[in-house]
Amino acid sequence: MDVEEKLYLKENKKIQKCVNLDDNLYDKLKELSEKKYDATISEIINICIEDYIKKNKPVYYAKKENALATNRSIMMRINNEKGLNKFHDKTGISFTRLLNGAINEFIVSHNL
Repeated sequence: MDVEEKLYLKENKKIQKCVNLDDNLYDKLKELSEKKYDATISEIINICIEDYIKKNKPVYYAKKENALATNRSIMMRINNEKGLNKFHDKTGISFTRLLNGAINEFIVSHNL
C-alpha cells in the first residue's frame, strides 16, 4: 500500500451518524479497538466500509436470530456514506444491513 493511500483528502470529512449496529459486531469492534488496534471504533468501521466498497460486491447481511441491535453514534467519512448509499440505490439493501455486512465481512475475512 502506498503511504499516501493512508491519508484522507480534506473534502472527505467525518460526519456524525447514528446507525443501528448489531451488538455482537459492536462487541467485536470494541475488543479490536481496546486490545489489537490503535484505532477508535469509528476508525475501524470506516476501514471496514472502505474495504467493502473497494470489493464492490454488496450482499444482504441478515440479522442473526435473537440478536440485538443498538443505535450508536459514529464518525463516518462522507465518501463511505455515499458509497453505502450507492449500494443501497443499486441493490435495495438497507443502509443498516450494508453497514453491518461490511463490518462482518471485514471481521470474517481477516480472521478477527
